[in-house]
Parts: sequence; C-alpha cells; structure tokens
Amino acid sequence: MTTEQSAALDDTDFQIINRLLANGRESFSDLGKAVGLSPHGAADRVRRLQRAGVITRFTAIVDLANVGRTIDAFIDVRLLPTTTSGAFESFVLKLPAVQDIAFVTGRFDYQVRVACRSTEDLDRTVRAIRADGGAALTETRIVLRAAMAMHGLQ
Repeated sequence: MTTEQSAALDDTDFQIINRLLANGRESFSDLGKAVGLSPHGAADRVRRLQRAGVITRFTAIVDLANVGRTIDAFIDVRLLPTTTSGAFESFVLKLPAVQDIAFVTGRFDYQVRVACRSTEDLDRTVRAIRADGGAALTETRIVLRAAMAMHGLQ
C-alpha cells in the first residue's frame, strides 16, 4: 500500500483493523456494532481492506510453550561472502524450529527467531545454520521473558 492509499483509510478502517488485531475471529455482527456499521457494512469494509492489501491474512497466535516449544531464541547470522540471501532464506525457512527471519542492518545479516523443544534442539538448529545454511558467524540469545504490544494503529 502506498502512502496515498494509507492516507485514504478513515477512522472506521482503523477501528476495524485494531479490533481484528485484538481478535481476528470477531464476527461481522459484533464488529459492525463496535464501529457503527451493519454486519454487511463491516464485512464490506473488511473485504475492501483485504483487496487493498491492508489486511493480508488472518492467523492464530499459538502459545509455543503449550505445544512443547519452550526455548524461544534469536540467532543472529552473518553470511559467508559466497552465500546468497535467497539460498540462505530458502534453507532456513525449512528448519522446523524457525518461526521467522528478518534481513537486518548492523553487524549481522539476519535475525532468525526459533522456538525449540530443548537446548539440544536449539543446538541442532544452530549447527544446521552454520553447516548447511552458509553462515560465517552466529550469535544466539535465549529469550527470558517476552511481551506483546496490544496497542492499535492510527
């Protein structure tokens, strides 16, 4: 979405976006009541936001510890000069523990977030990134505590 398109969003659009950020499964009836639209009007707004690329998907947030992935960590990665970004991303995104990756600024090229079942699982993941992912250097940080921002957009 371009700056001109985002400027076209009104207060109702932002109210809808914020409510869906808090509960992506909110019914169109409840959503409409909350923002002053009919259920059909709320559904139309959501579909318009999807067509415009503002809302790209709906997803569930899973408590990874409750599914056995109790080690949350960040692996900073500097690539070998011969490793391409495409090859690295393709390899790393196939690793089971990987949650997401980001190409970043600074002394590392990537930040990889992983959710592992154990320290052994984390070690295997780091070793795989080093051995087969084309990493020259890694630095791993285990998350001790995390919080998610629940404020809206405007």
